[in-house]
Amino acid sequence: MKQANKPKERVEKPLTVRPALSRAAAQFVEKHPNEVTGIVANALEAAAFEAGLVPLKERVRPEALRRLVVSGGSDSGEGRVLSISEAAEFLEVTRVTVYAWIESRRLLAWRATRRGVLVPAEQIMGAGEVVPGIAEVLAVISDPEAAWDFLGEESAFLDPEVSVRPIDVLRQGKVEAVVAAAHSFLEAW
Repeated sequence: MKQANKPKERVEKPLTVRPALSRAAAQFVEKHPNEVTGIVANALEAAAFEAGLVPLKERVRPEALRRLVVSGGSDSGEGRVLSISEAAEFLEVTRVTVYAWIESRRLLAWRATRRGVLVPAEQIMGAGEVVPGIAEVLAVISDPEAAWDFLGEESAFLDPEVSVRPIDVLRQGKVEAVVAAAHSFLEAW
């Protein structure tokens, strides 16, 4: 008796694609090997956002990518900078409003070469809400990037016995203490 020809089960193998780096990218990797993992993690995160997989406000870096981030940032936003569009989405306002807030010094931001305007994420507290006292700090330290350096780093000018960051003190509503520390910071430098 002849057996019926059974169709063979088809086994699909995953396609392995190994894209090649451009010459410029390969040179960058050679010159800046320590920056590559952070760039890859940020690119993957941005791609997931652009693909609509994760709304910006709910972005959480997957555990597998957390080890790749070397920029000092964290999921809480510490050290992270946003584009104007990202800031507008977090604040739930328009890009025009973000620019107006920057112009009125309600929101701290600076222009970086090739990356556009950078807005530190930690100063955003929620929809339409920023940390109080930014304008007062910018009145003392007029350069926004220098002001952010002051706000984001632990400061002995606030309390020599306790390491605390001025941005965290502003979050507590202690604007006068941070402004006084900003004056002391400027005098020291």
